[in-house]
Amino acid sequence: MHRRCCVLMQTTGGIAAVIPDGIDTCLALPRLTALEQTEPWVLGAFDLRGELVPVISIEMLCGEGAPRAAATDLVVVAAAGGFPMGIHASRPVCIEALAPHRVAARVRRCIHLNRLCLTAATSAGAAEARLARFECQLSQQALRRLELRAHHYGDFTGLRRPPAPAAAPGRW
Repeated sequence: MHRRCCVLMQTTGGIAAVIPDGIDTCLALPRLTALEQTEPWVLGAFDLRGELVPVISIEMLCGEGAPRAAATDLVVVAAAGGFPMGIHASRPVCIEALAPHRVAARVRRCIHLNRLCLTAATSAGAAEARLARFECQLSQQALRRLELRAHHYGDFTGLRRPPAPAAAPGRW
């Protein structure tokens, strides 16, 4: 499931390397739910096959402005300290095998996901406002598309699909 890789992301200040414990999957951005009591760079979370996946902004983590969501954005789902974490990717460069000497020469900043603490004391409603700013440029149609993705990703909770109906006697 997980390979030791790093995710290279283009930020305003240059390329940042995100080093997770492993990469799980890459998905189209779903509709997020706000998470209270989290750091400002936590954009929200979504349900992926029954697991809550917080989504972080590398731009904000690097001290840049808050990103604006687009329906074409991606979420790279990685492992961090044994838990899934989503990395918002509006401008991903690549995902490549982890070779520290090669990565260090190309990047402005290395971020180790398993060293991040997501929780923080925040005022009530701060997460909702942060998520609203993130989604402010999306049209109603784009928001609906993200909503459908979130439903699709969360619909794999490990439940067995109902069996296919049996064929009528004498039919193939």
